[in-house]
Amino acid sequence: MTEKIFKLEPWAPEVKNVAENLIKTIKSVVPELEVLFMGAAALELPGKNDIDLDILCDHKDIEYYREKLIPILGMPKEINNDLTAWNYELNGFEIDLILSDPKTSHVPIQQKVFENLKNNNMLKEEYKKLKIECDGVPYAEYERRKIEFFENKILSNED
Repeated sequence: MTEKIFKLEPWAPEVKNVAENLIKTIKSVVPELEVLFMGAAALELPGKNDIDLDILCDHKDIEYYREKLIPILGMPKEINNDLTAWNYELNGFEIDLILSDPKTSHVPIQQKVFENLKNNNMLKEEYKKLKIECDGVPYAEYERRKIEFFENKILSNED
């Protein structure tokens, strides 16, 4: 089996249009739910040019909303008691979409990281530099460095 390599792609402005249109489609079916667009593409940074979306609902409603979303998103790649996840391609972009309860999911930490990067140009530039330096390294190494950066540079400064 070949080891997966992190390949940096320049940020593509079309990624935002595809994300916004997908969010509109989701909101047309479940207007009451919050949909978050986070990740490198939302920050206009180079990366995989994938679209990371989180749809938030109460834990007890995950199954209900999953059934409402399947007609527009297709069959999920993962279903369990805590979340539903979709992964597919749309207009040339990889879509990673998770339906979960923010009280029991990755979302609060991801939001802190995203907001800190969005609001701090120095941190954002440092993250961009890390991504550029990781171009061509094994994907697991890129993930390790990224998590280390988030923990040491962003989350360690939280109250």
